[in-house]
Amino acid sequence: MTLSSRKGSNNPPPISGGHLHSDNNRTPSNQTMTGDNAPSSFDVANDLSAENKNARGTTESSATALSIEDRYEAECDSAKIRHWKESPYAVGCVEITWVDETRNRGRNGNSNRCCADTCSEEIEPNCCCLQLSGVVCPLLGAKRLGNMVVIKESVYYDENNENDEEQGGENNEGGGGGRTRKYKMDMVVGPYWPVLFFVTYPLVYGVSLLTAFSAIPHKHPGIIALWAFCTVALWLALFNVSCRDPGILKRRREPPPDRDQGARWRWSDQAQTYRPRGAYYDADCAVVVDGFDHVCPWTGTAIGKGNMTAFQWFVAMVFICLVMDVLLLTGAI
Repeated sequence: MTLSSRKGSNNPPPISGGHLHSDNNRTPSNQTMTGDNAPSSFDVANDLSAENKNARGTTESSATALSIEDRYEAECDSAKIRHWKESPYAVGCVEITWVDETRNRGRNGNSNRCCADTCSEEIEPNCCCLQLSGVVCPLLGAKRLGNMVVIKESVYYDENNENDEEQGGENNEGGGGGRTRKYKMDMVVGPYWPVLFFVTYPLVYGVSLLTAFSAIPHKHPGIIALWAFCTVALWLALFNVSCRDPGILKRRREPPPDRDQGARWRWSDQAQTYRPRGAYYDADCAVVVDGFDHVCPWTGTAIGKGNMTAFQWFVAMVFICLVMDVLLLTGAI
């Protein structure tokens, strides 16, 4: 039996009883084992078979776990798309509920990304607001419509029972006597509602209260009445802009039957609906707004046909009240 010499020694290691003795009781890879320590081919085959079974079992377990996760995500995506296509309103494809918004952002690891990438150009403009909506809205029982928050909704019955598709896909839960059950949004706020409630309202009410307690006392009754009228008008205008339906359209899968009128309607891929001229899909609100003008973060919502008049009153009253408050606080009047 030939043994290779150890490093730093010209003498071979001692052999006793056919066993090799080394410092760590291991057989070097370049030595040939003989005697009792030499494994048989049967033992080697068993070891290899066991290792292959363990490796195969681990791979199958990982594949099973991965397939379950993939199936779950596929089901969630399928449910989201189905809910989007069946919605009676012209909305974009978003999460079904606010709870889903928070859960999916946490599962995908995006819960803190938008806040960390605040200065990035790829950030969603309303990312932080959507996260806050996902936390607060379920506690208030508020529903989701696109990225809009439906706070109050009323039910009414349509006696005419007109075709649901022609009326924009309204929920048809047929009542007795041929009546159609329909829903109306009485109070809805936009995706930037945190800016509205934590910035705009505190500024408006703060300046008004400061003027009321420090400048209004001992003023002429006519000045007090004028200031009170303008201030209340400002509050009402802000409420009607921020908390009313800006003009969200119902979904129409077919253009109007009138050829002249139907020629002016265009198809929106984002909302899967026909829309008239002047109506546009807004990515921030994720809805189609009739007479869409812009999104105002200060009022928290989109400005469209439904709240344009109130918005114009709000802008005018902001200017008037600001001038009056400055003059009153400085003692000019």
